[in-house]
Amino acid sequence: MPHPNQTFTELESRWHTERWPHLAKRQLTYNDIEPALDALAANEQLAHTVIGSSYLGTPIRRLSLGQGPMVVLAWTQMHGNESTATAAVLDWLQLLLNEQPTDLPADWQELVTLHVIPMLNPDGAAAGTRETAQGIDMNRDALAQQTPEGRLLWQQVQTLKPSVAFNLHDQNPYYAAGEGGDPATIAFLAPAYHPDKHVDGARLRAKQLIAHMRQVLSHWLPNGIGRYDDTYSQRSFGDAIAGTGASTILIESGEHRDDPSRQVARRLNVMALQAGLAALLSGVYQDYSLADYYAIPDNVSDGFVDIRIRNLTIDDGEHPPYQVDVCLNRDPDHQQSYLLEFVGDSTGQQGLEEVSGTGLKWQQLPQLGAVANSLLAHVREQLSQR
Repeated sequence: MPHPNQTFTELESRWHTERWPHLAKRQLTYNDIEPALDALAANEQLAHTVIGSSYLGTPIRRLSLGQGPMVVLAWTQMHGNESTATAAVLDWLQLLLNEQPTDLPADWQELVTLHVIPMLNPDGAAAGTRETAQGIDMNRDALAQQTPEGRLLWQQVQTLKPSVAFNLHDQNPYYAAGEGGDPATIAFLAPAYHPDKHVDGARLRAKQLIAHMRQVLSHWLPNGIGRYDDTYSQRSFGDAIAGTGASTILIESGEHRDDPSRQVARRLNVMALQAGLAALLSGVYQDYSLADYYAIPDNVSDGFVDIRIRNLTIDDGEHPPYQVDVCLNRDPDHQQSYLLEFVGDSTGQQGLEEVSGTGLKWQQLPQLGAVANSLLAHVREQLSQR
């Protein structure tokens, strides 16, 4: 169904034809994005800067568009295994360069300077790890700044002095948008800059912008948008950058059913970023209240598992049989394998895939943490014979 706002109908259609097709995968490395970076940098509208390098020497690049007084800074992949928004920001720049979206004023580049750092942790990206090559979680390095990548980010903030900052991440697949909600395909946060969680003008603007972005995305995700807890974290860059007076917005890309490479979240990141940019320039975000922000459901951890088998009978032939729910999650180290996550009453959780085990049996006592491929294969075989 088309979006009620014609601008987003057009933008979504353009995304499908103009996105970078080779970036349609779950894990991106610097080698993956370098051709897109080079192609974008060749456009005379866009300024390209190598701002430094990673611990292992890979370039860290910034792409800039516009020359206006309002500064917007977006960065991605400070966690190396969180690639979704990296593809999204490169798509977004491509769309902005190819054709001006209809929701932006003709002179928007005279009003805004947009800076994008598409991959802040290329070493972690190459290794497929959250941490940098030093083994440090960069997003817990805002105080000590022991990583060259973290120091670069802080230098950019101090030099550019952004009015609005987009901190773009991926979250694990198991978050739910509220108790019993859909998978949280997108989650937002306007981070606190002090333990008392005070809301100054900049943080109010961040919350209003989020409320607007949520409203735009709700067409595609009526029950799939969550809101993170805003407990202050002094070691985290989002909180530290909020403390500089920037309206700081965390966007976390999450799971969507039947979308293992997170292309739904990729597309919706583009829509959210465009909605935020347009709202800044039009002032429409001011129509939203704090109540609109807090109406976004909590981002509930462990609301989902990969596969939930309900009412499976366990009967090892030696002990009394019993009926339980069995929950399986993918082995993070071997994506083709599943581990036994939970046995018992799974009320309050949902499966990204739901399987009815009623009338089915498993002839072994389950062991938590064990590889469950044979259990799953046995259940599927029984189902196929019905």
